Amino acid sequence: MSKKKKDSIKELGIEIDILDHMLAALVETLEEKGIMTNEEWEKKIKAKIETTAKTTQSFRDVET
Repeated sequence: MSKKKKDSIKELGIEIDILDHMLAALVETLEEKGIMTNEEWEKKIKAKIETTAKTTQSFRDVET
């Protein structure tokens, strides 16, 4: 694997980690304020994934 590709993969991983931390902080804030529970959040995620899987082409499918 070329160095450029490895660097791109590393940068993408860093960006994904940042987004993961941002989402976790958002959910914690919503939970602290009594707006949404973690269980509600997980149900919404599951529903979104199921809907998206039926109606949208994944970027992974486009990439190949």
